[in-house]
Amino acid sequence: METITIRYEKLFSILLAHTAFPVPAAGKNWTASLMDELKIEPDGPTAALFERHDIHCQFKHNTLSCYIRVAANNDTPFFRLPTDFSARLLLTATNTFIAKTGLSPSFGGEYTHHVQIKLKTTTSSIRLSNSALTTVASATPERVFHPGYSDHPSFWEERPVSITGCLAVLDIVAEGTKKNKLFKQEATQILNYTVSNGKADQHIYRIDLKV
Repeated sequence: METITIRYEKLFSILLAHTAFPVPAAGKNWTASLMDELKIEPDGPTAALFERHDIHCQFKHNTLSCYIRVAANNDTPFFRLPTDFSARLLLTATNTFIAKTGLSPSFGGEYTHHVQIKLKTTTSSIRLSNSALTTVASATPERVFHPGYSDHPSFWEERPVSITGCLAVLDIVAEGTKKNKLFKQEATQILNYTVSNGKADQHIYRIDLKV
């Protein structure tokens, strides 16, 4: 019987922290988790990118982890990644949870927190309230049809629209120099890292959600 090996490696992980939802001490069970309060989903273009390249994300134990399928015998993506790889994840939260974060009164509607996270081998962190509170244009513009008349043909117009209803927009970008970049070698796309600081229990980014 033929055996087929399918390997996945952690592309990145992000820890979301809130004092009301602490990581339990060793040997103790989780009594409260952010899973019931938060939802993290890719936007449209990112979802399509993940499907094409067999990339999967999961949100568990207050950690967002993203895994990519790699070759059976080395750490190269099974499906070659675009050289300008980036991903956008939309973080939404319950109203009860948002009230616990103590965010600025100007938050809401089109105003959301915009966090840029660079794929690199060392760990960074930010307090959500210190990130940019701004409008973020959707990667998918609104398309409006204009019917033709007389000697003017009909046409489609693309209008930029802002992302609404999100706690935060997380943009994952492949930037950096030397070891702080996505690939060890651009030509082969051998991944430069799978864990932060060489340790499986560390993440490339930590976002503190409470002021």
